[in-house]
Amino acid sequence: MTRVSPVDLPAVLEPFIREALAEAESRADLPKELVEALRDHGAFRMLTPREYGGTESSLTELLDVYERLARIDASVAWTVWNGNWGFLGALLDERGAERLWGGGADPVFANSGSPGTAVAEGDAYRVSGHWKIVSGIGHADRLVVVAVVLEGGAPREVAAGVPDVRLFVLGRDQVEVRHTWDVTGMRGTGSDDVLADGAVVPAELAARFDVPARLDRPPYRTFIPALVLPGCTAVALGVARAMVDDVIALAPGKTTMTGTPLADTARAQSAIARAQTDVRAAHLLLMTAAGALTEAGENGEEATLDLRADLRGAMSHAAQVCRRALVSMYELAGSASLYRHNTVERRFRDGMAALQHANHSADCFEAVGRVRLGAEPGLPLF
Repeated sequence: MTRVSPVDLPAVLEPFIREALAEAESRADLPKELVEALRDHGAFRMLTPREYGGTESSLTELLDVYERLARIDASVAWTVWNGNWGFLGALLDERGAERLWGGGADPVFANSGSPGTAVAEGDAYRVSGHWKIVSGIGHADRLVVVAVVLEGGAPREVAAGVPDVRLFVLGRDQVEVRHTWDVTGMRGTGSDDVLADGAVVPAELAARFDVPARLDRPPYRTFIPALVLPGCTAVALGVARAMVDDVIALAPGKTTMTGTPLADTARAQSAIARAQTDVRAAHLLLMTAAGALTEAGENGEEATLDLRADLRGAMSHAAQVCRRALVSMYELAGSASLYRHNTVERRFRDGMAALQHANHSADCFEAVGRVRLGAEPGLPLF
């Protein structure tokens, strides 16, 4: 096991990532050797408690790592984001954590936020569902899913009107993987479909995330879904920033229809400045919102609905900014954007794929507005 500080991960891992890019693209999944390098250097341990070999990174540190990895390759950054579920060690009881990390194990997770169902059966649950677009499942040791606990065919309640929704940890051998990932953008994520039909999950591998974590330390005191949700936005920002940089590098050597270098045209100068400024501003807004939640956790304060709305609003804003920047740079690069050997082509399809995530839906802006007007957000895990 190689110990690397999270802040150093992108620089240390860059040679491994670049060597694997072509194979990841052709296989529509990350090569095994790259996944092992990610695991060995601690890329999947950033949210894992210290007693289980993790670094307990803050939300702001996580987002910075995801964004810098995405400037190298979006699929790698996305897989690392989707695999950082080590905070389960803080949520599960000691028996559950021991099952996952006992004997020095360093599990790699994949997860899906789409809900499945679970039925209590003695000291276990039977979990069923069909989860689509499960990034990194081909190399995961464990699958973490959200499931609603049913009782008598209806959702069981933990309080009046509040359904019992839990995280369940399934073994890789308990699920069926269907190879459905036939796409252009984010090809290297291997985001196949996963099915389970009555998989038996012991109670100690089922965690509620709406109650205080067992380990009362800063990263785990905040609203737990906030440790996960904005990661996809950090990836999109990293891709958009890299695409602007690519076009800046391309512009001096590319000529326009009139023979003028693209870099010398007012149109290019204005578009580049606008895109770069917009993306940097969106980054700062996201990090400010994440920083406020981080500070609340460090001070033992509540992650209020307003703080969570700030984060969601920053995510939605960043998604709109990134989409505009990607389209603007793709257009500015002209025919160069069409060729697969040009990084602009890959950035565009990867970035646009990242922006299709449900966390970037326009519905999220509407939910933020409802909160500002004194109503409930009306979205799960808000």
